Amino acid sequence: MPIKTSGVRTKNVDKLIDFGRQFFASVLRSRTGSLSEMTKLLRFQPGTKGFHRQYEKLLFLFDELKQAFYAVVLELFPCKGLRLGIIDDSSLPKSGKNFPKQQVHHEHSNNSFYSGMKLLSTSVYQAGKLATISSRIVGKADNKLSVAEDNIDILVNEFLVDIILFDSWYCKNRIIEKIEEHDKIFISRLRTNSKVKIDNKTNMRLDHLIRNVAHKEYSKIRIKGKSYWTYDITLDFETYGTLRVIVSKEGQHEKPIFLTTNSENFNAKFIVKLYLRRFNIEIFFKDAKQHLNLNTFMCRPQQKWDLHLQLTNILHWAIQRKNSISKKVRAIRENTQDCLLFINKNSHLNKFFDELKKRCQT
Repeated sequence: MPIKTSGVRTKNVDKLIDFGRQFFASVLRSRTGSLSEMTKLLRFQPGTKGFHRQYEKLLFLFDELKQAFYAVVLELFPCKGLRLGIIDDSSLPKSGKNFPKQQVHHEHSNNSFYSGMKLLSTSVYQAGKLATISSRIVGKADNKLSVAEDNIDILVNEFLVDIILFDSWYCKNRIIEKIEEHDKIFISRLRTNSKVKIDNKTNMRLDHLIRNVAHKEYSKIRIKGKSYWTYDITLDFETYGTLRVIVSKEGQHEKPIFLTTNSENFNAKFIVKLYLRRFNIEIFFKDAKQHLNLNTFMCRPQQKWDLHLQLTNILHWAIQRKNSISKKVRAIRENTQDCLLFINKNSHLNKFFDELKKRCQT
């Protein structure tokens, strides 16, 4: 008698895996990201709900999809070398009021507001390869710091990361303390207006304090042929306590950025080099929005969004080798058969589907 796995009988797993391959191909091919367009692209009979029925069956395999993905990512990462965890969020503008956790958000980068959703993602990076292991829509009822703390546990306990990178929004005491509980290293950007203690009665903004440092006090470094100037200092902050700060700028008259870390052994150049790896998650966001229909996905139910985000993470990991996936996707997206052929021959996806089948049959 067939065994049930999260509501899906094992004899149907092969059919669902075939559908999963077709779905990945339709994501690459689709322009609007709507399931109705994907139905047409894959030539499901007009007027039937076959595509949607198969898609909804994948919902029952959500946990197995995630665990199979985790297993193959860990298998393919090298055993030696530093493994980095990256936490960041991105905006998904949406019109209307029916998308999950949709609200008016503040966009910090340009000090504007937009209606839509906020996506918090966590990635693992090592040896030029990135795997986004978690993506979650967060709203008013969610605490982004709590979600980040949960993801830190996953990064450390399941993916054995050595260093965790994040931007200034996540540079809070509770995040720093969480990482230090795991005895791991963090590298983060600091806000320019962070208050530094001068004495018991006086404090000063970080950027105002650093203005008093002459350029000749900086050390020149080069990373991938590009020059930076760094200044390494330990400061006592009103909020954080004592922190090591690396001031980095690209030119004598450029505005500096402020990095902080709990590492005592890494030199300033290595810290800047590691922090630059944080931008790999920005490439993921850009790829997912431009080439994997993350911005244009039009489903309303929360469950389908959760599934779509998981599938997007898997597909991006399977395509991505180094830098953006744009060149590969643009080369095949005009033809559905080319997309299907690429998916069927993809060694990463074949490993993933083999692992999924194994988990559904045990």
